[in-house]
Amino acid sequence: MEQTNIAPATGANPGFNWRDFLSFRTMITLQIIQIVYVVVAVLITLASLAAMFSGSRSRGGFEEFGGGGLSPFSLLGGGGFIGGLIMLIVGNVAWRIWCELIIIFFRINKTLNNIEINTRI
Repeated sequence: MEQTNIAPATGANPGFNWRDFLSFRTMITLQIIQIVYVVVAVLITLASLAAMFSGSRSRGGFEEFGGGGLSPFSLLGGGGFIGGLIMLIVGNVAWRIWCELIIIFFRINKTLNNIEINTRI
C-alpha cells in the first residue's frame, strides 16, 4: 500500500561544512553565548546571594577586597543585604542586555547573508 500524504524531501541537510567553518561563514559564537549567558547568570545570582546573606566582620564586609572608593561593592551599599539585592537585579539585567546585543549583531549578520544569497542572479 502506497502512502500519498508524505511530503517530498525539500533537499538534503548539508550538515557541518568545514569549508564554511574555516572561512568564518559559519558562526559558532551564537551557540556559545547562550551557554555562557546561563553560566554567568548563575554566578551573578550566587555572588549576589552570598553578598546578601554573608555575615560581615567589618562595617561594609568587603573592605579587605578593596571596598573603599569607587569599587562596585562600595557603590552597592558596601555589600550587605541591600547591596546584594541591587547586584542581583542590576547584574542579571545588565548581563542579559549585553548578551542580547551580541546576539542581535549575529542575527543581523545572518539576515544580511540571507539577503545576499537571495539577491544573487
